[in-house]
Amino acid sequence: MTDRFFPEKQISNEPVVRPVSSRVISWLAAIGIGGALLSCGFVLSARQHFQAISIGYQSEELRRQSAQLEEKLRQLELEYARASSPGEIEKRALKLGLERPDKRNNVNQSNDPDSVKGKTKR
Repeated sequence: MTDRFFPEKQISNEPVVRPVSSRVISWLAAIGIGGALLSCGFVLSARQHFQAISIGYQSEELRRQSAQLEEKLRQLELEYARASSPGEIEKRALKLGLERPDKRNNVNQSNDPDSVKGKTKR
């Protein structure tokens, strides 16, 4: 009775070889190329996205830097206006020991042809 389930004849299970259709290969190649193109498109899109974000951060940094430079320019212009005011120039001149010349002496000397600098009588 044991022979009923286990026959004594050796059974050889050889693999069945099917011919591969060229249609299947062409479809697989087309799907592979399409998938590669699609994934390259996603990679390029992601790269452009991250570059845009980076450029946005850089432009924001440049805007901030521009605002700082404009503020510095405004401060320097105010400082220049204050330093070049007549009152400030007179204070500095007095601090250096310079005296203000008389306006009458200047007018009289400018009318005198001999008082012009660089001219000497010979």
